[in-house]
Amino acid sequence: MLTDFHAELKTLRLTEPFRIGHGTSTQRQMLRVHATRDGITAVGEAPFVPYYKDNPAEALTWAQQWGALIMGGGGASKPVASPSVPRAAKLAFDLLKLDLMGKAAGKSISRLWQDITGARWLSPPRGCRSFSIPADLDEFADKIHEADRTFSVLKLKLGSGSLDHDEMIVARARNVAPAATLIADVNGAWSVTDTAKMIPALRRWRLACIEQPISHDLGIDGWRDLQKLLPAPGIPLIADESAQTSDDVARLAGLVSGVNVKLLKCGGWHRAREMILAARVHGMKVMLGCMIESSIGVTAAAHLAGLADWIDLDGHLWIADDDYEGVCYDKRGQLVIPDAPGLGVTIRKSEI
Repeated sequence: MLTDFHAELKTLRLTEPFRIGHGTSTQRQMLRVHATRDGITAVGEAPFVPYYKDNPAEALTWAQQWGALIMGGGGASKPVASPSVPRAAKLAFDLLKLDLMGKAAGKSISRLWQDITGARWLSPPRGCRSFSIPADLDEFADKIHEADRTFSVLKLKLGSGSLDHDEMIVARARNVAPAATLIADVNGAWSVTDTAKMIPALRRWRLACIEQPISHDLGIDGWRDLQKLLPAPGIPLIADESAQTSDDVARLAGLVSGVNVKLLKCGGWHRAREMILAARVHGMKVMLGCMIESSIGVTAAAHLAGLADWIDLDGHLWIADDDYEGVCYDKRGQLVIPDAPGLGVTIRKSEI
């Protein structure tokens, strides 16, 4: 029986300004949903990402209107499946249900799903540390040097507005971290012609892949146009904003080498798993990513980490006042996933 449900908007500060091709932000707002059912208390969350232009007030109102009915059972889950449901509400309720389900079974959501499917999931790949677009390359080099002590995979945000500066970012990172796996993420800030120009220029810096170089607004035609201009061999391309659902994965087959799967984009944990399976069917690599969000969302995504080739799950490390704890990294940059029931997150002691 449901004895409590409430939803709230939570604003969290970032450790420093985060700059990507879409703009710069200093905080993140989250939709939080909490429920107590049959004596079990659970939490779900979804972040609001500025470039998605979702409306926090609208998502909160929807959650408050439907939340108790949905979590109370009685066949009231249908509204969550509607296309009109705010993106954040869809994800927040999905994670809330997973947390309840896992806690009721006394198992983490990844262990519970393995029991249900009989699948064996592998250990997660090494963790990745991301860096926003720098203005000061000397300061950036110091950050790369420090991160390289722990993380062997480094993701560099490009799309500064200057192709020369973008290349200098990659060059500086490679010189400071010669053995690191480097990933460039442009967030759609280059044109098709700029991308065709940059890929040969960046080959010397041994990038593992380039993520979303062109705008997702160009659609599939943009990727087709790019492929016509690309030299061979090139640098593997990963679709992020262009790959929102499993259907997008199928449309991108043959045009990109892989996709970035995020819970917010596809609307939930099971849908993310479906995207991963769709990518494998089409012979694609998988990057498991997150938004800048608290440990709630990042930990939920981490339960899928064993299915990915790369994991970009450091969104919580950008949060200055993260009020939950869950997934973390050891001194070798290896992901440590809590084996506690449900999502495996707990309120930080300082927040109690």
